[in-house]
Amino acid sequence: MEKSQLFERLGEGHGAALTVVTPNRRLAQSLARDFASHQAARGLAAWETADILPFESWVRRLWEEAAQAEGEALPLLLSPAQEHAAWEEAIRASRYAKELFALGPAVVQCREAWHLAHAWRIPLDARRIPNEDGRAFLEWAGNYERSLRERGHADPARAADLLAPMLGGARLRKPATLAMAGFDIVTPQQRGLLERLADCATAVVDVAFASRASRLARVALADAKSEVDAAARWARTRLEAAEGSPRIGIVVPDLAQSRSRIERALANVLAPGHRIAAEAPVLPFNVSLGLALDAHPLVADALHVIDLAGAHAPFEHASRVLRSPFVAGAETEREARARLDARLRRRAMPELSLDSFVRQGEASGSAAPDFIDRFRRLAEFRKSDLFEARAASGWARAFSDALRIVGFPGERPLDSREQQTLARWHELLAQFATLEQVSGKMGFQLARERLRRMAREAIFQPKAPDVPIQVMGILESAGQEFDHLWVMGLTDDAWPLPARPNPFIPVAAQRAAGIAQADPAASLELDRRITQGWMECAPEVILSHATMRKESELSPSPLIAMLPAETPEALGVRSFTPLHQAMRAASAIETIEDGKAPLVGEGMSRGGTGLFKDQAACPFRAFAKRRLLAEEIETPHTGLDPRDRGTLLHEMLKAVWDRVVTQERLASMSPGQIETLLGECAEQALAAMKRRRAETLSGRYGELERERLVRLARTWLEVERGRPVPFRVLKTEEECEVEFGGVRVKGRLDRRDELEGGRIAVIDYKSGACRTGAWEGDRPDEPQLPMYALGGPDAGRVSVVAFAQVRTAGSRFRGVSDAPNLVTGVTTVDKDRSQLKEYGSWDRLVAHWRTELDRIGRAFAAGDARVDPKNLRVTCKQCEQHPLCRVAEKAPFGAASGDEEGEADD
Repeated sequence: MEKSQLFERLGEGHGAALTVVTPNRRLAQSLARDFASHQAARGLAAWETADILPFESWVRRLWEEAAQAEGEALPLLLSPAQEHAAWEEAIRASRYAKELFALGPAVVQCREAWHLAHAWRIPLDARRIPNEDGRAFLEWAGNYERSLRERGHADPARAADLLAPMLGGARLRKPATLAMAGFDIVTPQQRGLLERLADCATAVVDVAFASRASRLARVALADAKSEVDAAARWARTRLEAAEGSPRIGIVVPDLAQSRSRIERALANVLAPGHRIAAEAPVLPFNVSLGLALDAHPLVADALHVIDLAGAHAPFEHASRVLRSPFVAGAETEREARARLDARLRRRAMPELSLDSFVRQGEASGSAAPDFIDRFRRLAEFRKSDLFEARAASGWARAFSDALRIVGFPGERPLDSREQQTLARWHELLAQFATLEQVSGKMGFQLARERLRRMAREAIFQPKAPDVPIQVMGILESAGQEFDHLWVMGLTDDAWPLPARPNPFIPVAAQRAAGIAQADPAASLELDRRITQGWMECAPEVILSHATMRKESELSPSPLIAMLPAETPEALGVRSFTPLHQAMRAASAIETIEDGKAPLVGEGMSRGGTGLFKDQAACPFRAFAKRRLLAEEIETPHTGLDPRDRGTLLHEMLKAVWDRVVTQERLASMSPGQIETLLGECAEQALAAMKRRRAETLSGRYGELERERLVRLARTWLEVERGRPVPFRVLKTEEECEVEFGGVRVKGRLDRRDELEGGRIAVIDYKSGACRTGAWEGDRPDEPQLPMYALGGPDAGRVSVVAFAQVRTAGSRFRGVSDAPNLVTGVTTVDKDRSQLKEYGSWDRLVAHWRTELDRIGRAFAAGDARVDPKNLRVTCKQCEQHPLCRVAEKAPFGAASGDEEGEADD
């Protein structure tokens, strides 16, 4: 039957008793659109909907009609989700279950093998399956079949076989004509059903699509990116040149993997302003392969809420829930929730429980009371309703109740796509509830995993207006007709497709049955027919391939190599200027040197001593960080980060010296006394940290951290014991204020010692790298200790400035003094190994520090906010202000290995 004849028959309405079946949903939708256009062209304003549907949907409809017919007692036909659950149960009950690395992929392979065996009439005979994988499949299949029989169920793999004997009954409605459209392959099972249907006086016909004389061209592009870009430009060129609404097709063999890249390229070329439009525009293309349901934000957030209601969830899931627009109060508490998220990132672990999430939210003093209250109620609901095993329908209600508690789907009105997604989510929960017909009661974890798996396997695409450009995969292109068609990715290693036999069925049996995917020769012949179909389905057909993939050279597929190669330009494909280039070309660039911020009031306190360090490193960093309060969002991490470890070490050593005080007291203590002291001080330090990171320091991890602190402190006390000049610790972790250049800041001096003779030493603990060279030159890298030496307590008596480097790989003092041999490892200025020795004396060095610190303070107070990194490659490497200063536009940066300045160990 010609396509025109088909539409004439369909135009007669349901009285023609004509049903059209297709191999996929895409072709069914396309034929329905073409029929609608045909009817509209006849001047009709309304007509009966044509009966066009995929073959599998038609079989399921027949089954439902047979089940409803009086006198027919049919078993329940499983849905895909129920079928998956039944296979899970069958595999779990086998002796091979414990040997599986992952259950999910095994279920998928089993379903494919089971459907393949029935579709192609391959007997599952143990004598023909000698390998271990095959024997495992036979055992699983036996469990599966026995379960169906005991429960009175049927599965889709055998639905056609079970229906065939019923077709002769008068109660089962059969079409007068069944039209097969777009079938490249008809399986023996399908053929048997069609023959039985023909015996029952139904005319079974093939739909003949008219072949067209096509202009064929082969286009070779440099790489896959160039290929996608050329196809996008071609589509826009043809769309703009057409008078009506052309049908433009783009076939992408690896569409599942390259979907995002294709969508991005088409959107940028076909609708350049879509990113900056006030409302999301309707794009002129549609991608046939929808996204997994769990990839849609509304469903993803719902699943994250359910995850959080379980025992533990990744912090990123909790963070997404906290910022989700689909939780009640998202609009009114938006800013408060964003601030709460930033605070939690500083304290939370990479994985946390719902109770911990709520507890930390309450402890933060959050201004998001509605959110905290809802999740507190969710935690209570979890304890009362989410622990006991229950049937799938019970879990569906429990999941809905959990989402209702948090106010899902939020307070703002949903747009059309979100409304459709929400409706599909409710359908999914209803499908999940039917799993109780194939499985028993289950716990929360299994129920959650099954719901997630169903959302991951459900491909969903919201309905959208008809658009002229259709992007599809290989299977969806069968039987389609276009005005223009571009097929990409036809390299010799990608097309024809390699043979892919199912691993659970002997390859010989698959080849004997005629399965094209199992036999290279049959696969080649099938792909040859598909290629020929492409060449005849549009007046213009372009077949393209890349010539390079990274460093590998590529050749065209042998199925298109005979075609002459042409360039896109020779085919009339235009070039289009990208939006950002067009905007730049259309605008006049005005350059303004703006490195001046408002003045800071003299004497005003602007934070800690780190302000001077930031201003010395880059004035803009100090401005952004200290005045704009721009901070990088942190990422939760396992254990303690270097900052936390440094804080613990400071607390430990503070506790030690608060008790020991003098070198004389230290020297008089026995090893046992020291061990007791260190243990107590470590516990004191850990207790202070546990108030913020209780979960981190619990259990064995806390014990290991205690051992580390004791070991470091023991080693360090040996260094202190050997100092040549007796000392007394005056103060530890001492808060003070210092002022330079009119800017007063607060500081915390790690330690201040009084040496015999009245000299003062200021000491800063470091657990990482440190060097005296950081105090030299203009804009010193580490100005903190010089600030304490010149402006802190007893500034006039300071004679030693030193880092106390406490670490496993060698602990020592590093610094300078006004006299030799005051502190082990500390030298006079003229003996220092860095460039400090050029100052010659302590007095000249101190004078330089005073000059530089006053200059840095005055610059900050004057509003100096220039993007002026001291050392571009080093200063900018770890800076968090790149999005604001955009230093990458000024010059390349990113120090390579070995670029950073360092110093050799003494």
